[in-house]
Amino acid sequence: MLLWASHPISHLDGMTDVSRNTVSPPGTTSPSVTTNPGGGQTRGVGENPWIPTKAPLGVVSADAIELLTPFVPSRDEPVSRKRLKSRQGQRRWISRGGAERTIVTAISLIFFDLLALTCCFASVSLIGATVVATLPSQLLTSQLLFASVSYLTIGYLLGLFPATAISPIFELRQLVMASTLSFALTMIFALLAFPLSLSVALIGICGGFAGIVMLPLTRALSRHYLSRYSWWGERVVVIGSGVQGQAIYKFYRRAVQRGLKPVGIVDHARSLDDAAQVDSLGLFSGGAGDPYLGPVSHLSRLARRHSVRWGIIAPGGCDGMDTLEVMNFSGSLPNLIILPSEFSLPSLWASPRECAGVMGIHVQDHLRNPLGKLCKRIFDIVGASIGLLLAAPLFVVAFVWIKLKSPGPAFYGHSRIGMERKTFQVWKFRTMILNADAVLESHLSSDPEMRREWFEDQKLRNDPRVISGIGKLLRKSSLDEIPQLWNVLKGDMSLVGPRPIVTNEIERYQEMISLYLRVRPGLTGLWQISGRNDTSYEQRVRLDSYYICNWSIWLDLYISLRTIKTVFLREGAY
Repeated sequence: MLLWASHPISHLDGMTDVSRNTVSPPGTTSPSVTTNPGGGQTRGVGENPWIPTKAPLGVVSADAIELLTPFVPSRDEPVSRKRLKSRQGQRRWISRGGAERTIVTAISLIFFDLLALTCCFASVSLIGATVVATLPSQLLTSQLLFASVSYLTIGYLLGLFPATAISPIFELRQLVMASTLSFALTMIFALLAFPLSLSVALIGICGGFAGIVMLPLTRALSRHYLSRYSWWGERVVVIGSGVQGQAIYKFYRRAVQRGLKPVGIVDHARSLDDAAQVDSLGLFSGGAGDPYLGPVSHLSRLARRHSVRWGIIAPGGCDGMDTLEVMNFSGSLPNLIILPSEFSLPSLWASPRECAGVMGIHVQDHLRNPLGKLCKRIFDIVGASIGLLLAAPLFVVAFVWIKLKSPGPAFYGHSRIGMERKTFQVWKFRTMILNADAVLESHLSSDPEMRREWFEDQKLRNDPRVISGIGKLLRKSSLDEIPQLWNVLKGDMSLVGPRPIVTNEIERYQEMISLYLRVRPGLTGLWQISGRNDTSYEQRVRLDSYYICNWSIWLDLYISLRTIKTVFLREGAY
């Protein structure tokens, strides 16, 4: 799928002559053709615009780019000749200051990545000591050196240094690719430099698997640790004080581990009073922590003052924003991210694509890729099988405990809507008393607040139906859903996906229901790791839609790893 912006095409009121491959509007004559001074043919008056001309085919379409307004960076204020020399020196000094932050950020990540590689080789040497006595130190040293150089080269080409503003899912994929390729090259190097032996194969294979685990783990921990320091990360300014810009500002203030540290918001507002009028989320307090930096026309000056190298243009909610003017004043920023204001496009794997000289966005639907669907199913089967084996002791303990606390079956099945509207029985450990429906009706009829909470989220924070002890423990730890691993093996569900819904929830998805029906419901998903019960139902629908539109096996892997943290910390569970 390729999306691009252009002027709308008016309706063509005419007839198509297939035999001549021309379009002749009623009541018109054949178009006249004129010759330009260079000898080529140009379109004459009345010529049909749908007929290709005989002009030489260029790299881009001159007609397409003619509709666009050129982007010409401008400065925020005129500079006299007397101040030009000193201003240029100041800019070079501040530019170095911003670039130094980028270099320091990259070097710190490189240090921890090389530390992870060293740990990989150390673990391989320990394994080798039990298999082939001791590994030659010369072999270990040479392979560690070659692997480090290979990893740094491949990592740089894959954008891992400094990897500012990179999505953690995309970073996970790049780290796994860099680790796999570097250890594969290291193994080839060892086979060429040393005789084939068990030691060479052990270092290559075991080191590769260790790198796939150690590098993403070390990168996540190092980002969390380094983000505490003011010298780490690159500074960014958000352009636009609308709802979208404020949300972006607040997000990066919390997600500092991604490497972007916002210094403030820039908009057309000229004073704090004006800024307060456009504020809807309470950001512009006017105090010491006020994020409003000034108008867009002062963007170049603000970028120099704060050593800013990144800008995020967020037009959503800014009715008076002139995007061209903003881009003109953003010419001093080396890195610019422009957010769409009208359409929620798939963002995770989208990429820019030139289209006849016009900027386009290339969006791929991975759910239509047969190989991708096969990988997801294999991931489900392998993950569910391992999960059932590891959870076997839990099944025994939960079964006995539920039987002792409450009479009745230990498992509970409920009809849910799956892919393509197929209904299936979703299984859980029974955590509620047998007459749960009657108890719920009784409490909802007598407690208006509880009734409101139920109809909004289909959940109750203090649910009167839950079995005391084992019921609350299973629900808070989310272990009551472990039997759904059987649903995953059967093919009714997936390890990762939107939560299965009941029939009366279909209308709450509204137009998003078509997205939900495209995939199997999941045991875990983006909603579970994004607050779960602390989010509204509308936010849950949005999160499910984002997952489906941006699906990839890497997103599934990232959500699976984050689920471990969510279950361990009991985030959003009750």
